Amino acid sequence: MRVNARTFLFAGTVVACLSSASARAQDAPGASVTVEKPKARTASNGQCRILSEGTLMASWGRPDLPLLAFTIGPKAAMADEMHANKAPFTGPGHYANVILAVSLGKTATEEAYGGLGSITMNPDGHSGTFKTNDGKSSGRFDCGAPPKRT
Repeated sequence: MRVNARTFLFAGTVVACLSSASARAQDAPGASVTVEKPKARTASNGQCRILSEGTLMASWGRPDLPLLAFTIGPKAAMADEMHANKAPFTGPGHYANVILAVSLGKTATEEAYGGLGSITMNPDGHSGTFKTNDGKSSGRFDCGAPPKRT
């Protein structure tokens, strides 16, 4: 779904705060994201980490406005408000209706896609694919290594 600017700005701010909470020096070697749709974009800095109680946070790109950011699990910010799936992250598999945000522009309101989408974590435990529920944005990601609990 293409979200309204206010919702995306708030969700993006929450995700950006989570991603900046840890220093970008902790970016995982080999972490990368490729947005394939609606426009090709890539970033080679990012991190995936398990925060608590089975909640996975992942982001790539700028710390203040990530190219891709998503959360899976019961502690995902705004999960109740967005009616997101709050099932815990348990490793490789398919996670439907999780919160994700894709930002292709220079601001949170420019070329922003997100809301609910699907994440598939491959059997290797660190790479996978993403797609917004409305199909307007999709691509692939690599955490560089399987996410660790922080």
